[in-house]
Amino acid sequence: MNKKYLLFLLLIPVLPTFSKGSTFMSPTMINLPSTEDVGYKNLDLRFNHRFGDAQSGFSNLFGLDSGANILIGGDYGLTDRISVGAARISANKTYELRSKIRLLTQTEGFPFTVSFWGVASQDTDKQVVPLSPAIQVPSSGNSALDAQISQNLNHYTLSDNDKRSYMTSFLISRRFNDVFSLQISPTFVHRNFVKSTLQNDRYGVDIGGRIKLFRRVDFTFETILTKQRDYIGTDYASADRQSKIAGLPTLTSNDINTLYSLPRDLPSVYLQNVTLHKHAPHYSVPFSFGVDFETGGHVFQLFITDIAALAQTKLLNGGEYDFGKRQYSLGFNIHRNFSFEDNLGPSEWEDKKPVSETKPEETKTSPQEESPPPKQAE
Repeated sequence: MNKKYLLFLLLIPVLPTFSKGSTFMSPTMINLPSTEDVGYKNLDLRFNHRFGDAQSGFSNLFGLDSGANILIGGDYGLTDRISVGAARISANKTYELRSKIRLLTQTEGFPFTVSFWGVASQDTDKQVVPLSPAIQVPSSGNSALDAQISQNLNHYTLSDNDKRSYMTSFLISRRFNDVFSLQISPTFVHRNFVKSTLQNDRYGVDIGGRIKLFRRVDFTFETILTKQRDYIGTDYASADRQSKIAGLPTLTSNDINTLYSLPRDLPSVYLQNVTLHKHAPHYSVPFSFGVDFETGGHVFQLFITDIAALAQTKLLNGGEYDFGKRQYSLGFNIHRNFSFEDNLGPSEWEDKKPVSETKPEETKTSPQEESPPPKQAE
């Protein structure tokens, strides 16, 4: 989408002032948070699921038979503007600590709501990556020993520090009217360890919005754009050797020097390494869309997406599925809000009923208190 067009959307004037009502239905867009606050002394419990590839349809129940990436977490409002939270994600057994601070609020004099979002993430599963180029171990005559030595020399086990990552984002939203709201979030992620040729620091922008369909139903969309996404594979050298013919990898320099050293071999090398070469595949651009339902204390978000990641620091890696190949995933988020504030008024989803006026009870007198009938004159 053109950057000038996005800037135009943010700067066009708003007819009324939207001091009342919410910009989004919940504190979460689909993947990144929204500028909606949890609220003072409120606890927002979250249960998020991303299922497997739904491409095969009913044969695996649209990905539900493939298991799910699950997040369980909660955020608590320290003030109206500040919330802190924690979450646990099943993929990589990741733990997150996060916080959101509302810096500016949309008013008549200021057109945006701006919040700061910060996350610290720690993977706790065992992660082993291959080293390249591989070291050839002379045979000792013991195949089990040779395999163990080769494993130790050619693979690296990530430390706890390697598996830490961090994320910061500024959430910038605008409520244009009762129907449409838009949010743009510049995002920065630092990963302590990355695959070869990738950079530890990465920048991106999250763009999302909502269109109100009914009183308690919204249509929500979100995409994450970044200059570079992760490639598919363990290392770039092997990922970049793929060709358009399955099972026919491109030639290495050693292959060329050993097997194709004559001038007449040049056409064969050109065909295999240039004409048939297939660039290293990368993860897709994350895009999600769905509907939000509000039902008395709960917000249900049902959507279709091409990204399975739930850890905030992995969102800029890219989507595991590709809409262009008819690959997608079904997912949902459930928000349950609990309030610990005293003297609560009626909730927004509760109908406010007027207090019925009670009729004063009629005063009853006992028979003894009743005045005697007047005497008749003789």
